[in-house]
Amino acid sequence: MKQILFFSIMFLASASIINSQNYWNNQVSGTNANLSSIHFCDLNNGWAVANGGVIIHTINSGNTWSSLTSGIITDLNGVFFINSQVGWAVGTGGVIIKTIDGGTSWSPQTSNTTQILYSVKFVNDTVGWVVGMNDAILRTTNGGTTWTDQTCPVLPNLMALSVLNKDTAFASGYSGSSVGRIIKTVNGGTTWISQTISSGTVYGIYFTDANKGWAVGNNGTIINTINGGTNWTTQMSNTSDNLLSVCFINDTIGWAVGMNGAMVYTEDGGTTWTVNTSGNTVNLRNIYFRNPYRGWICGNAGKIMYHRTSEEICLVTVDTISFKNRIIWERILNQGTSYYKTYKFVTGNVWDSIGFVPFVNMSEFTDYNSNPGTQSERYKISAVDSLSNESDLSPYHQTILLQISVGVPTTTMNLSWSQYLDESGVFIPSSYTIIRGTASTNLTDYYTLPSSNTLYNDLNITSQYYYRVYVNKPTPCYPSSSAKANGGPYSHAHSNMEDVESTWHIIQTIADKGFSIYPNPMKESSLINWDGSMGHNCTIIIYDITGKVVLQENINNGSYTLNRDNIKNGFYTVEVRGEKVVRGKLIIE
Repeated sequence: MKQILFFSIMFLASASIINSQNYWNNQVSGTNANLSSIHFCDLNNGWAVANGGVIIHTINSGNTWSSLTSGIITDLNGVFFINSQVGWAVGTGGVIIKTIDGGTSWSPQTSNTTQILYSVKFVNDTVGWVVGMNDAILRTTNGGTTWTDQTCPVLPNLMALSVLNKDTAFASGYSGSSVGRIIKTVNGGTTWISQTISSGTVYGIYFTDANKGWAVGNNGTIINTINGGTNWTTQMSNTSDNLLSVCFINDTIGWAVGMNGAMVYTEDGGTTWTVNTSGNTVNLRNIYFRNPYRGWICGNAGKIMYHRTSEEICLVTVDTISFKNRIIWERILNQGTSYYKTYKFVTGNVWDSIGFVPFVNMSEFTDYNSNPGTQSERYKISAVDSLSNESDLSPYHQTILLQISVGVPTTTMNLSWSQYLDESGVFIPSSYTIIRGTASTNLTDYYTLPSSNTLYNDLNITSQYYYRVYVNKPTPCYPSSSAKANGGPYSHAHSNMEDVESTWHIIQTIADKGFSIYPNPMKESSLINWDGSMGHNCTIIIYDITGKVVLQENINNGSYTLNRDNIKNGFYTVEVRGEKVVRGKLIIE
């Protein structure tokens, strides 16, 4: 007895929304020096500096770091690059060095001070500031060829800078007996206005615009202003460790890091701060985000940590209407994302961008060029903000492909399937369950296998059966849009559809019989062709997704023009019966 095969794959899978503060991974810096400052000029090129004149450099986002020769042995405390070639580093003894070749060589600049310099920031390739101990405030308008001394009446010791433009800048530190200080200029440093903050040093400062800023310091101090520093409000950090650096990616999401591995995180502008275990106890000295999706931390003993904040694929399924692969993810709000890009694996390290989804739309994408019945596919996504900053590509998810063949004897169905893969390793199926039934709407659990097994032989098959395979995941997936809070939930993923039918006809595939439908998808009409081995008298039958016959005609030649007439949008099975039986899939849209 010969049979034509029908199957689909179903699995329960989902992923909860990304917990942004926990996505920090260690990078290998190649040094044991105490890294004090880190800066990236773009998403790939970055530098970090340390004691003993150490400078390290990466050209691949920190995947690998290499050592550079600074030409000095004094401690370096700050680094800043305006592009991949031009940058500055500052340190002990009034040291300022500049490179114009990405750090291959460095040249000293004249600072006219011997004070310890802690921070350097530039607006462009000409205008920048450096600050340090004992009222060391230096400004240049020619890329550092000359530095002009500026001053503040309270003679502060300054540890950090936040520069908004050529006129407006903030610096933080202390003066006198550890009186916390923040100073501000709105005229390029001609005058600096001092603000007494609290007792204890203010080590780090960061402003997102001229009004909103945060500063951090001793004993877990975090303060916030919404009026350019006129008033500062204390926020509860939930740590007593000294905080050394702070950075925000927008007005709501930010981090602060400090002594003993301290790391705190907020998603509401600092109204609440959550302690995030960094996994180490070394002092974390500086944090920097290049864009809302990528950030780095550096610290003692060569510590570098890398952060990616962007959506990851929650589920890949085959849509039950179009029977094409659908990618589903959960949005992260308040990051300034404008749209998402979807990618499909090609070969090697090549991934093709296959589509865009605006942030306000439902967080789903259907790949209409997919062929889920012939191969499993790998997909990734990324997030892009209004400035065209793109996140890393997410870990891929790979669909399951189920294949069925006739065994020996012919009443045996051999089932085999590829594993559902999540590159991140967050979801590893514990088992696969086969469900089976004589109707597509009435399937029950049939057999469960451990996830290490992707083969099963179904014996004594003498009638029509429908098969699915599913895997369980703890929580469903909820896509969302700005117009609709949630879609789904998605807890199943389906494959393409085939069938198992008891028949005395020989099993034939579409390709074997020269069977074709064009165009497909169809809008108004499609031409259906088959070769002469089907015989002269054939019957064409079209079924909808429920199995209902929507058209049946007798044909005495090898082609048929199907007109849409009153047939609704959807997925259909086209069957031609003659001396053999062939089937194909048709989408009407």
